[in-house]
Order: sequence, then structure tokens, then C-alpha cells
Amino acid sequence: MNEERQEAQPKLRGSCPNCGMDVVAKCGQLRIWHWSHKQKLECDHWWEPETEWHRKWKSLFPNAWQEVIHVADNGERHIADVKTDGGLVVELQHSPISPEERISRETFYKQMVWVVDGLRYKLDLEAFRSAVEIGTILRDDPLYVDPHKTTGIFRRWAPLKTHVFIDFGDEQFRVAGFPLPERVLWQFLLHPDTNKVVIAAVTRSSFVNFCLKGGELRHLAVLRHAIPIPRPRYFRRYR
Repeated sequence: MNEERQEAQPKLRGSCPNCGMDVVAKCGQLRIWHWSHKQKLECDHWWEPETEWHRKWKSLFPNAWQEVIHVADNGERHIADVKTDGGLVVELQHSPISPEERISRETFYKQMVWVVDGLRYKLDLEAFRSAVEIGTILRDDPLYVDPHKTTGIFRRWAPLKTHVFIDFGDEQFRVAGFPLPERVLWQFLLHPDTNKVVIAAVTRSSFVNFCLKGGELRHLAVLRHAIPIPRPRYFRRYR
């Protein structure tokens, strides 16, 4: 492959950019076409099988930012899903992950954010939708919601050391009686006073712009006293 990055295609062979071992293209009908180590051993134990969800997210970023090898001062190496030219790592997490591995990744990458596939488990969507709709609004601008209950996704992804954004795709949500006007990512934050998990809505477009160009994250805000119907507006604030 002349040391060029290339998508898996039938009958292609190559070498792993992380360990240099031989890899072969797996191009079946049941799984997304992908590269696999010839010796059946993965050189990065943080690796997870790529899904269409991963590919859609990666396609939002330049090819040179995708699957970038990150090397620590002690020589430890891992392949970041996305690493911007500013050094920000975006880890796209679909599969289950243990708290220990999560802490290890956050410690290793330091400057990173998580984007989590919220549709991985069937029960998470409705539990989260209910939590947002009936939760207490702690703050209007930007919108902070107290979910009142710690369902599975909250327990698994309560913030530890870095920012967490949950992606529920095109699913619709209502907050304070109105549907959200555009697609959002749900950010998990720790309330500065209570240290409890609170939820904020960040527009997807601003998140991508934040990663691409260092722009501001745009948080949803609400006007609960508007007449006759509460209407949303947006508030710009730095991360």
C-alpha cells in the first residue's frame, strides 16, 4: 500500500500504522469492511469494532485527523478515533467500557472529550427522555436539568475527568414543554455546588465547529416566562 492510508477493499493487504504488523482487508456482507491483523491479535486493547455510527462521526473530520497514533512520554501508544491538529482527542464510544479503562484513557490523552452512542442500549433512550422531560430545571441560561434519577446511562457516564457528550441521533426530546428546535448532543456536567450530574444541551453543529475550528460550544437556553408559549433561544459560552 506504499504507506498510504486507504479504506479496506477486497483483496488488499497492508501494515498496521501502530505496530507495523501485517493486516488484511475484511470485506464480508455482515460487518462493515475493515482492516484486521493477520495474526488475529489487536495491537491496541482499547480498540473496538467500527460501526456505521463511528464512520458517520469520523466523516465530519479530515482524513488526517482520523485514527491518529498518540504516543505518551513513556512510549505507550494508542490509536485515537479523532485527534485534531490542536491536539484535542475525540473518543467515539459505542461498546461498553469499564470505569478503569475510561479513567486510563482520560489520563493517557489528557486533552479529550467523549462522544457516546446513546442508542447502544434500548432502555437508555426512554429513560433519558423521561429524565429530561420531568427533571427540574436548575438554570435557564444555559439550560441545566437535574434528572432526579440515576438510570444506567447516568451511572455509566457521570463525568470523571473530562467532558462527556451523549448522541441520541435524530431522536426528539421535549424540555419545559417545548420540542428542541435542532439536533443536540447532551452534555453531562457536575453541578459546582452539589456535585450531582446535571444535563445541558449543546447543538451538534457547534460541537463539530468547536472540534474543527476551536469555536464556542452553543448551549440551549430556555425562557420559561415567555408569553404565551415558552420559546428557546441560544446562549454562547466558552467550554
